[in-house]
Amino acid sequence: MSTLLLKLILMPSLIGGVTLAARRWGNVVGGWLGGFPWIAGPISIFLALEQSKTFAAQSAAGSLLGCFSTYAFAWLYAKGAARFHWFPLLMGCYAMIFVSLYLGQFYSGSIHVLFVALLLFIALVYWKFPRPTVPTHIPPPPRFDLPLRMLVATVFVAGITQLAAWTGPVWSGLLTPFPIMTTCLAVFTHIQQGPAQCARILRGMVSSGFGFAAFLYGVGLLLPHTSLWVAYSIALLFSSLTNLLTLKFLR
Repeated sequence: MSTLLLKLILMPSLIGGVTLAARRWGNVVGGWLGGFPWIAGPISIFLALEQSKTFAAQSAAGSLLGCFSTYAFAWLYAKGAARFHWFPLLMGCYAMIFVSLYLGQFYSGSIHVLFVALLLFIALVYWKFPRPTVPTHIPPPPRFDLPLRMLVATVFVAGITQLAAWTGPVWSGLLTPFPIMTTCLAVFTHIQQGPAQCARILRGMVSSGFGFAAFLYGVGLLLPHTSLWVAYSIALLFSSLTNLLTLKFLR
């Protein structure tokens, strides 16, 4: 009950903070912040607390696999935003994700190979990403925008962690990076501000993917060999430093 209450308090605060940051500093920065492990991190910690450290470490490897479909989703949605209505575009991207996740469950290779392959994939996606110009006018969001984003993210995190004992570490890991925050950022921005701003916020999210991958890799390596809080602290530090270097390099 205590961890469930923590989920219900923590997740709305995180998604709300990222949304407000995007409104304050722009969609590129908002997307970059949205790419941090705001959702995957808490899910992983809750899995370690409620299941075991071994469970969470195995899930981290699965999450690295799931990240391939997350960044492919960002690229596909950004490319299609100017041509398609948000709902069929979202359903098509989700179909790609579920096919990728189904295939991902059969991977049994090294986490080191997986990590390097993911970094190369993120670099390729970022290089191929659309780069639209900044619009002169951005309409204000509707009143229900922020509460709805917070609700969607909270329900997703609570659902993944509450069902973890049934889904097991592989599927819990694969579903952890499911683009729920990315969906919130993409769809709401697409509807309210248009395809150009949607592409900008998704490009910002992809740019922080290197740090996201570093976090998951750190968790997968450290969690079986050290305490829970040491493993997550080092992984978060590794992720933050990676994202700071990435932001400086890609600016």
